[in-house]
Amino acid sequence: MKQIKSININKQDLPATSSIRTLSIEGDSGSEFLLQVFNSSQQFYNFNTRTFSSTSNSQSMVKGRISGSSYRKAIKFPATTGNIYTILVIASLDKDTEFSYTSRYSESFTITQVGNSTLTFTPLSATSSKYGDMPTSITSSASPTSVSVVEKSLNWDLPGALSDTNGFGLRLTRQPIDTDWYFTTTETVNGTVSSSTEVVVDDLTDLATGMHVTAVSAGSLVGTPTIKSIDIGTKKLTLSAAQSFNDNITLTFQARGSSVIQKAIGANIDFSNFNVNVVSAISAELTKTVHTTASGNDIPLVGTYGISGGGFVTMSGVGMKNTDSNTVQVVTAGNTDGSILTEETQLVKAGTKMYFKGSTLTVSVANTFTINSHPSADRIIYLNLDNFITPGVSGS
Repeated sequence: MKQIKSININKQDLPATSSIRTLSIEGDSGSEFLLQVFNSSQQFYNFNTRTFSSTSNSQSMVKGRISGSSYRKAIKFPATTGNIYTILVIASLDKDTEFSYTSRYSESFTITQVGNSTLTFTPLSATSSKYGDMPTSITSSASPTSVSVVEKSLNWDLPGALSDTNGFGLRLTRQPIDTDWYFTTTETVNGTVSSSTEVVVDDLTDLATGMHVTAVSAGSLVGTPTIKSIDIGTKKLTLSAAQSFNDNITLTFQARGSSVIQKAIGANIDFSNFNVNVVSAISAELTKTVHTTASGNDIPLVGTYGISGGGFVTMSGVGMKNTDSNTVQVVTAGNTDGSILTEETQLVKAGTKMYFKGSTLTVSVANTFTINSHPSADRIIYLNLDNFITPGVSGS
């Protein structure tokens, strides 16, 4: 008996674009077989036209024969998404051919075709009322199978709120770093947990070691535990700190930074340009004008939005006392009026331009990051503004 010894083709997911892959069948010279390719849409591959159709005929079944030691056939896959392709090889028993490695007389395997996925990058704050309109998100769409590297430029202006209630500016406390970027997902607890580091969840989709548990839908959370290990068979998570959870509550998880995000969703995104040694964020200069001549600690201004009280902001200007301790203590907010209360008594004339340092109306974030691969489905990546920007306060 002649023997077919191996069947080889690239079985990785197909992109949404048209592509060609070569099937290689290795074995004894003269080995004969039947070859057919069909998809999950019940269409058959026509080896003459190199297209798929619902019609099965003699052109959709190849009678192949190994010459020398191998047989090769290029298969063209169309531009589409959502199909699963089956490649079927049947040994021709009537031609004295069998498989050398199995007792079966047919072999089949599948290849999945996936569509493009979109990564969305957006800034987010838990204190959104302290901000104005957020800038437009950055998006990137590509096939999860693509090996092309995409570099994205980020240039966001993050405005503070313009209202008497929340218009106390934004304080840039440090530079944004890799782990300020995060992906978040939720999962449901399966079974009550009492003072244990082990918890079973309903689904493991997008969960990975290193992710933080950041919130619970009911009850309380001890600290911010991380996932130390995952038992795929039992869907059991081992956390870094013991917790008590009720059955069916929802846990919120965050994958923080490039490496944990990749483990969670399979997207290779390089945020290494965001680090403490790179200036990615700057505070816009904040200036105001003295409304009426003031003598003392209470200085009326032509608008105060952007100035924070609480002793965080220093000031300068003609006639101002510019000592280190001369900070803004209290802000009475106003769009075209308002006032500030300073530590030091001042004598400033109407129309004097004042410069404030320590808070601003706008924090600008500009840098680049690289996308080396996309996830299998659309995902959102957030930049946690609360890690490096603190909203100002009235100080009263």
